[in-house]
Amino acid sequence: MSTFTKLALFGLLLVLVASCAPSRELAEEAEAPVAEEEEMAVSTLLTPGELSELRLNASARFNTGQNPIPEVYRLTDEDVRDVDTNAGFRIQLLSTESVALADSMSLEYYDWAGEFDAIPFDVLPEAYVTYRQPFYRVRIGDFQRRSDANTYLAILREQFPGAWVVMDTIDPELAP
Repeated sequence: MSTFTKLALFGLLLVLVASCAPSRELAEEAEAPVAEEEEMAVSTLLTPGELSELRLNASARFNTGQNPIPEVYRLTDEDVRDVDTNAGFRIQLLSTESVALADSMSLEYYDWAGEFDAIPFDVLPEAYVTYRQPFYRVRIGDFQRRSDANTYLAILREQFPGAWVVMDTIDPELAP
């Protein structure tokens, strides 16, 4: 092998070694700050005790929190009626794909309400079976105020435990 070939190979080897060294150093530098940032974030921001307080436990996922709404953004019942006179509340008993089940729930409500003496309103709230694809919904009443709907809901839940209040378009003349 000639001296020129040996020098060429040596030079090529030197170039390869030199080109690999900076990438190795850059890779090591890129990994190091990430590990330091993770340690710093935990150690400077939260103590282990504070961190454990922020973690959810198994029972906490069923807790519900309510965020307070600033007074400026709160709507009164009158504000809602000013926007839409037919806006109100109903109590939903059931949502199903079966029209027969919806009709039977409506009849069950009327049977129960006919035997129940302590209805807090002058008129028995009507039951409505509506269809919105793909579900039939059984809803009770025409309440202008949520408080009236909640009052009746407390009574209904004895017989219909899955009932809940929903916003709906109502007939204001039938409101209690």
